[in-house]
Amino acid sequence: MPFFIPFAVGGLVLTALGLGVRKVLTETGVTTPDDARLAQARERHRGAVAALRADRLQVRDGVGTYGALQARVHAEVLVPFGALLERLERWGHVREAELLEPEALEALRALLRESPSRATRRTWPLLGAGVEVPAALESVLAWLDRGWLDEDSPPVVLDGTPLYAAISARAILAGSAPEEGARALDEACALLARTTAFLGALRARLTAQEQRVAGLHGRASAQLAYLDAASFEAGGEEPRERLTRLAVLVGQLAVLLRTPVLSSEGRLTPMLAARAEDDAPSNG
Repeated sequence: MPFFIPFAVGGLVLTALGLGVRKVLTETGVTTPDDARLAQARERHRGAVAALRADRLQVRDGVGTYGALQARVHAEVLVPFGALLERLERWGHVREAELLEPEALEALRALLRESPSRATRRTWPLLGAGVEVPAALESVLAWLDRGWLDEDSPPVVLDGTPLYAAISARAILAGSAPEEGARALDEACALLARTTAFLGALRARLTAQEQRVAGLHGRASAQLAYLDAASFEAGGEEPRERLTRLAVLVGQLAVLLRTPVLSSEGRLTPMLAARAEDDAPSNG
């Protein structure tokens, strides 16, 4: 016997079936190709953000260790050497301008006017000791130190990349269709990858600079241990020779401590050329 559904009843049945199909499709996670591309782009973007944050932490740690070394060099070498020179000049044994090149003498004088603090130890490694922080870099240094980004705060622009605009998926996807959003996220990923590579280069520069300063610090400390103002009273050649070698090491240390790693535009500065005293034995 044929089975007929009255039109009115049939409409209700078909509507119910339609709702059932829609519910099943929703519950089983069926998505359109555009939605799938967007989900994959979101995942890539999350990975790029995580990589950037990991490199930021490594840079922050590098700034901390190099800043601590700079403070030790200031306290253990520069200040005692400055006091020794002051006494020798007062007693007429030597003149600082005869021992130090103009650039080194200027750097040493500037550093002896400084007193390392917790705040300066966060800026010295990146900008050079005794340098006032440019207004354009304040937000960058704050982000490197704490990792905070806020839409309403001053923009953090690192190596030409505005970080909030590249990191905030919400801002990137605002008002975008799925296909446009996926493309925008991938473009942000490319910017983040470039910035992560920049942080890697910055970390490498900090490490190289720290190693040079550590080597000079060790040799200068060894020379300084054999010198005091009274040793010049006998008028022998050995103290003067030691002082000359020490002055070269201290001058190079002072110049290195004042050498920035980041320019005022937030880009890497050229590496200071190595000098013979970087590898010279201490001859203690």
